[in-house]
Amino acid sequence: NKLRQSHAEGALWSGVNIMKEDICDNFEGFVWEPAVVKINAITAASEATCLILSVDETIKNPKSGGDAPGGPGMGRGRGRPM
Repeated sequence: NKLRQSHAEGALWSGVNIMKEDICDNFEGFVWEPAVVKINAITAASEATCLILSVDETIKNPKSGGDAPGGPGMGRGRGRPM
């Protein structure tokens, strides 16, 4: 596989050029979108995880009558700081 061989040789920006049906250097071709998409996906997943984990701070069990374990001040569910 040409692409795997190119990556193994250290060409990290190698990618597929569908017009030429060959591999090319995506950095020289100004194709940076896949890296940006990955960063945005990881950021969105981190924020969603923080929101889901903060649900137990928002919803209390009416039978418990007390505070959640750990007491106040345990996280705030505000997402990842920028």
